[in-house]
Amino acid sequence: MTAPGDVRVASSDFGYPGLSPEFLLDLLVELGLDGVSIGLFPGRSNWPMDAIGAAPQAWAERIARELSERGLGLSDVFHIPARKLTELTVNHPDAAQREESERLFTIYADFAAAVGSSGITLPPGLVFGGESWAAAADRAAEHLRRRIEIAGERGLRCSVEPHIVSLNPYAGSIVDTPAKALALIERAPGLELTLDYGHYVVQGIPDREIEPLLEHARHFHVRGAAKGLVQTRLEDNVIDYGRALDRLAAIGYDGWVEVEQIYDQRPGCSNCDNIQELRKWSAFVRERAAARAAG
Repeated sequence: MTAPGDVRVASSDFGYPGLSPEFLLDLLVELGLDGVSIGLFPGRSNWPMDAIGAAPQAWAERIARELSERGLGLSDVFHIPARKLTELTVNHPDAAQREESERLFTIYADFAAAVGSSGITLPPGLVFGGESWAAAADRAAEHLRRRIEIAGERGLRCSVEPHIVSLNPYAGSIVDTPAKALALIERAPGLELTLDYGHYVVQGIPDREIEPLLEHARHFHVRGAAKGLVQTRLEDNVIDYGRALDRLAAIGYDGWVEVEQIYDQRPGCSNCDNIQELRKWSAFVRERAAARAAG
């Protein structure tokens, strides 16, 4: 279905452990979603990640059929190469890990292009050991430029998700503040963002500091969040998503809005009924779009 105001609402497929991918796709149809984002994370993917890596074209054709038969679009492919975010990162100090990370990215970029995604998301990298942020960011930018090239050769746009690895103890990405995200984008021309306000709001960073990043969004995540909680119910959310969605529309954003409900042990992520939250957030996004369309 097409939502009012041409907004396209998707769900991630990686927030519902224990469900078969086909059942989840049927569920998304039942809930009236327009599409799905495929997460390729070791140990967390609904689809068999290793099998996809061994035969990306064949699996792309199979999954594309599953989506087409249900009238669902593909909003994004999100690739994380290792179970631990400290391994196989784009800017890992170990050249062998960087090379393996690039090899895997190339395989899953082949899959993303073949399955019909317009882009691919990956983590932005970390600061390792006692190195400076600038050193880590320069190394990340160098190898992200290569990722952008690989993606572009396949007709894909490339984005990173500014994210928080852990609050306690704190471990953030190299773009754990909006200013750092902008600085990384300057270092890697063509890089875009898969933007989730929650990873900043959980730290207490206000919406007004995050809003400039909307100009660089290729993909946009929606879910409740508050200081100290990377995920909340809609009723407990403190993010002004109405303003963010209106701003995206005003600047001509042409991507999907993905309701990214997660089930894991991070603060707030095991306290929500993700199916009900998906219903509430998709309705919110569509109602806001309808209000804009009505003037």
